[in-house]
Amino acid sequence: MDADSPAQRRAAAAEAAVTERFLHRYGPVAWAHAAASEKTGARTWHYWWHAHLLHVLADAETHRPDVRRRRLIRRIGRGVTVRTIGRWTTPFYDDIAWMGLALARADRHPRALRRISERLRRAIDPDLGALPWAVGSELYNAPANNPGSMVLGLTGHPADAARLDAWVASTLDDPETGLVRDGVEHGVVRSELWTYNQGAAIGSALVVGAPALADPTDPAWTHVERASALVHAVESWCAPDGLFPGAGGGDGGLFAGILARYLAVAARDLAAARGPVVDAAADAARRLVDRNAEALWQGRHGTLFAADARRPARPEGDDLDLSVQLGAWITLEAAADLERAVTS
Repeated sequence: MDADSPAQRRAAAAEAAVTERFLHRYGPVAWAHAAASEKTGARTWHYWWHAHLLHVLADAETHRPDVRRRRLIRRIGRGVTVRTIGRWTTPFYDDIAWMGLALARADRHPRALRRISERLRRAIDPDLGALPWAVGSELYNAPANNPGSMVLGLTGHPADAARLDAWVASTLDDPETGLVRDGVEHGVVRSELWTYNQGAAIGSALVVGAPALADPTDPAWTHVERASALVHAVESWCAPDGLFPGAGGGDGGLFAGILARYLAVAARDLAAARGPVVDAAADAARRLVDRNAEALWQGRHGTLFAADARRPARPEGDDLDLSVQLGAWITLEAAADLERAVTS
């Protein structure tokens, strides 16, 4: 792997911008502020955003190993421990599922990961076969069930993972667009289409379908086919320019980056599976990641990236949010990951 390749240099620049602008160290712990210092509420701490910060730092460590980053990952982990009083959880099942994915990716804090996995298993509604959004909530949505499926699949609970994935496919897949809708509340489908739901659905289908990647005769191949179909649905949704719809700042600043992350996973996994159907989807996934990474890079303003790849970045408003800059960094790491897969 060439750590000085074009995609790696871009990802490293995004990493440096985030760590310099948002990361704060307090002795042996560290955490990130929610926005650049000139924005109101900049010092807020966000659990969900820290899950993605840990995840993308682990991505960067895979691509460009560095002892200083490993120390930072440890310090941020201590920061989450302090901020959650050692629990590593919140009342929101979507949040803790995303944190579980970050811990699995970083291969750290195994006790916290086991706690998250068991809490997700216990929260599955036995009648619906789905996770609620939060404790006591009547909303059952893709942002909880897709990452929840991945966590359970990665922690040795394949039947539970498949159950959550099947619920999303049967309940939230839109028959007209092939995309994943947001959720169901009191029996009413929430029809919003968000980029991160598409990404997490692709990731979930690939985790559940993993046994079939080496054997298309395995019954799990249907999940690989669904992942391929989702990739093509996303490509149609993003036509003609191939750019992901923006979702503004706040939590929405992470949405497109999450889609890029799991499109990169699809590009790798589907290319390894082989066959004309999955090869076409792998190529489409790669095009989408590369197109969005390039647009973000070309539209940057100094070291700031835009919340929407369709416009230039600006030193105000949404683009000052940590989430937005993390989302861009995640996209650039996804592009670096695909470049690495080709050159390694």
